[in-house]
Amino acid sequence: MIFGNVNVNYKGLGYSPVLVKVLDWLKTTDIKKLELGRHDIDGDNIFALVQDVTTKKMADTRPEAHKKYLDVQFVVDGQEKMGFVPDYGIEKVVEAHDDKDLYFYASEISDEAFVLATSGSYVIFFPEDIHRPCCAVNDEPSRVLKVVVKVAMDLLA
Repeated sequence: MIFGNVNVNYKGLGYSPVLVKVLDWLKTTDIKKLELGRHDIDGDNIFALVQDVTTKKMADTRPEAHKKYLDVQFVVDGQEKMGFVPDYGIEKVVEAHDDKDLYFYASEISDEAFVLATSGSYVIFFPEDIHRPCCAVNDEPSRVLKVVVKVAMDLLA
């Protein structure tokens, strides 16, 4: 997991050129003018999902993971708490959607930590990271405009 903000210089941090390309896109694109839904950056290799969501109480969210894609979760407007924990192989998948590259875990997971993502924040979740997006800050649901950029792991090999 990597946590940062596009308003801080990310180009000297040793990120792969693919991740720099994604962060450049997030920083320079006027996302508020985009329609909700999918926007291809590089076809099925890199695409952005623009979402207008209402955060939920943590008890109403589920941890998830992906195998083929990493997530770059980016908050455009609002704030969102995101949980994460490395996948040590202890937690069991309770619902799998292979066709969507989406795997859910039981709501209670061990050693979960949280970050507070605000406008300009990005959180990069790798396949080794179980993560819980869309958690309400202080368990008070609120609206968040966000983008989830999906990056095919093959590009980082």
